[in-house]
Amino acid sequence: MSTKIGVMDSGAGGLTILKSIQKNLPNIELIYFADQAHAPYGAKSDAFIVDRLLVVVDFFKSQGCCVMVVACNTATVAGIQTLRAKTDLPIVGVEPAVKPACRRSSRKRVSVLATEGTSKSLRLNELIETWRFDTEVQVLASKCLASLIDEMPSVLSVAEQEVVRVSTIVKEHQSDALVLACTHYPLIKNMFEVALPGVEIVEPSEGVTAQVRRILLGQGHALSDDFLDDANVAIFTNGAVEFQKSLSYWSQDIEAKNICFVDI
Repeated sequence: MSTKIGVMDSGAGGLTILKSIQKNLPNIELIYFADQAHAPYGAKSDAFIVDRLLVVVDFFKSQGCCVMVVACNTATVAGIQTLRAKTDLPIVGVEPAVKPACRRSSRKRVSVLATEGTSKSLRLNELIETWRFDTEVQVLASKCLASLIDEMPSVLSVAEQEVVRVSTIVKEHQSDALVLACTHYPLIKNMFEVALPGVEIVEPSEGVTAQVRRILLGQGHALSDDFLDDANVAIFTNGAVEFQKSLSYWSQDIEAKNICFVDI
């Protein structure tokens, strides 16, 4: 029996985490769920997000998953503590990579790009105060970028305009590192690299993957570098057809089974 990991997000953003896990743990079976019927999470209450997480964890348990990855910064901040208290399934969350960005910055000037919800969260402020030391950290919020990414490729030009707007502010701050504090944003990491030459773009996928590995080893699972014979990713969504098209767009470089609709 293969080892199964459940990875979830409100949309396509969590695919950045899933791709990292797939690359580094190729003999693991991955189940991805996009809660597109309730996206975006940024405008939702903490109570609503907790309710959704509890539904999703039950779905992953029904699929035989032994770990759940909440591949969404907003959901991690809003509900991961409550989720952990109400389930026996190990839960891995995603937090903004403030620590590595501050440690690597030579100018001691770092920008953090987040959704509105994450930008105002107590947890982000705690991370900044813990790891900034002598670094000046600028927090930026985008009201629309995560949603635009979920609507790609039809809104490419609008997304590019938002990247230019954000990048202009980062340049004015003279930052040499930009933390992408939403798992959607690394899907367009190349746009930021073009707009911000010389600025290191920092995202959390490696750290999440390392934590998943530690949990699996602690559970006694056998890990290897061998790929499974069949596609090791199954993708589920509760979103309408237009959202499923976007999910297909962002998952086209993943060897995955068909995207399936699930009414949860």
